[in-house]
Amino acid sequence: MPSISKIIIAGGGTSGWLTAAYLVKNLNYPVEITLIESTQLGPIGVGEGTQPYTTTFLRACGLEPKDWMPYSDASYKLGVEFIGWNDQPFFVDNDSIKTHDTGKGLNHLAWVSKNSEEYFKWLPAYRLAKNNISPKLTESLDFVVGSTNSAEAVHFNAIKIAETLRNLTKDKIKYYDANILKVLQDDNGITGLELNIGHTLTADLYIDCTGFKSLLLEQTLNVKHIDINEILPCDKAVAIPTQYKDPVAECHPYTKSTAMTAGWQWTIPTFTRIGNGYVYSSKHITADQAEQELRDSIGEYKNSALHLDMKCGYKETVAVKNVLAVGLSAGFVEPLEATGITFTTKTVEIFTHYINQFNGEFNIPVKNSINKMFVDMVCEIVAFVFLHYYTSTKRDTNFWKQFDNVKLPQQIKDAYNEFIPGPSTKLTKQGKFEMFHSGQWFQLFNSNGTYKNISCTLNDKELLFHKIHQEMLTKRTDIQIEEFPKHYNFLKDWYSTV
Repeated sequence: MPSISKIIIAGGGTSGWLTAAYLVKNLNYPVEITLIESTQLGPIGVGEGTQPYTTTFLRACGLEPKDWMPYSDASYKLGVEFIGWNDQPFFVDNDSIKTHDTGKGLNHLAWVSKNSEEYFKWLPAYRLAKNNISPKLTESLDFVVGSTNSAEAVHFNAIKIAETLRNLTKDKIKYYDANILKVLQDDNGITGLELNIGHTLTADLYIDCTGFKSLLLEQTLNVKHIDINEILPCDKAVAIPTQYKDPVAECHPYTKSTAMTAGWQWTIPTFTRIGNGYVYSSKHITADQAEQELRDSIGEYKNSALHLDMKCGYKETVAVKNVLAVGLSAGFVEPLEATGITFTTKTVEIFTHYINQFNGEFNIPVKNSINKMFVDMVCEIVAFVFLHYYTSTKRDTNFWKQFDNVKLPQQIKDAYNEFIPGPSTKLTKQGKFEMFHSGQWFQLFNSNGTYKNISCTLNDKELLFHKIHQEMLTKRTDIQIEEFPKHYNFLKDWYSTV
């Protein structure tokens, strides 16, 4: 008999409901799943950007975009534009693999030593994004530079996505709207959760989706939290939503990240409003100063501001005894590059894979595999996000100047050395760049002149091949810009039919 026949998910929100939806669909034997949440608390709901994995994950839950996007204020996200980080804006696109991999080599190798501005003017995803073009012609007809699953990254309203997932999943599990008053435990782990409604619930496995407080893993099992503020100093955020004045122009299919005095500003257009926020270091600016700087930037002085604390770092282990931490309770690397939900999706995927493989046994090999995957993922994300700051040419305030003096941890040195002095010739590398492929690392490093003095190693015939590939994509992008609808207009027409 499997050791896991009953699972309790402690906490709802985006993380809890993503976990529930996936387990219901993908566990290959019957498991009783219970979710406990307090709807009085609810998610923060400042608007959220995602990586392409989220839509792929939801498809694995049996949910197509039409099942959740219209109800979550979702909009498409072709990538992130970084403004003010370097002399020229740059773009990190989403997983448009065929932009980067021609099938006969990596396209970005042909751009080495060329002007970075020229590269970004060519980049198909960036051209579509800056022209506010929908990545889809219809709900089922889409392509972005040939990617099989194109435009899978989205923006959405965090409150509405949690509500949508709850509505789609609630009748498939046991559900309690309650507060956890007490966590019971013994030497083997958690033995029960005492609720404020008079119930004490027990399970074989407890999944901690309690957010930054990490009620089960950190507070109860005392698993160490590894702080990363030494290298990523942003620890606060302030968010202020705004309404569209001209949605066709303002509902652009990409996130903006704008460098600020003590951090950076996000601009996330969902379907019905714009999410604005300032991620900052409290060592360099006060909460009031940050709010004022954000208000001045967006020109909004009436809407209330939401101030947030960020607990950046990760747990030493996430699979301990009979507890698995998922989402913020496991770790969080500030919002840059929108990796927050990835902590949920990747952890739940790997957990489900191993539980199915080992016939329901949450044994030591399973826990070790989950913990290794998690640490590898965190190290890559930390390195990629940190190197945005470290390689940025902006050094006009004390916040930005500090990155010249950071002592690089070994895992960041290792990641850095994969792409220095020249870009990688491999698209991905297990444990090194799986979350972000080498084309996306190239976009980061190429933007600040890292490769301007590096000689291209391709021969004349290879360069000709890449030139033809680039021209083909340029012509196809020209047609898309001419023929595809504007992003907002596409969403408006689609959502009006559901």
